[in-house]
Amino acid sequence: MYISRKPQDMRADIQRLAAIVAADFGRDPADGALYCFVSRDCEKAKLLRFDVNGWCMYYVRLSEGGFKWRHSDGGELLPQIERRQLLWLLEGLPAELPQAISPVAAGSVI
Repeated sequence: MYISRKPQDMRADIQRLAAIVAADFGRDPADGALYCFVSRDCEKAKLLRFDVNGWCMYYVRLSEGGFKWRHSDGGELLPQIERRQLLWLLEGLPAELPQAISPVAAGSVI
């Protein structure tokens, strides 16, 4: 799962978002990864993924408030995030929760 740090125009369709993934981030948009784009005002998000049968695009808008996401002026524009971080973001929580329990690998001792 990847999330763009560049603000995105939510009028963009599947082809435009796929072109952004390929041109701006140098990745193959049909590689099966989930790509997330957040609007400039952090009130809307679009998720793009290529599935076996074709493209899937999800549009998310919270009923109250906005996404706790900061766009970047530079640096890494397409950071990889974990599933739980994306779920937090889509719930209106920050992608980084300091009080969250760190993921535990199978076979490790707590």
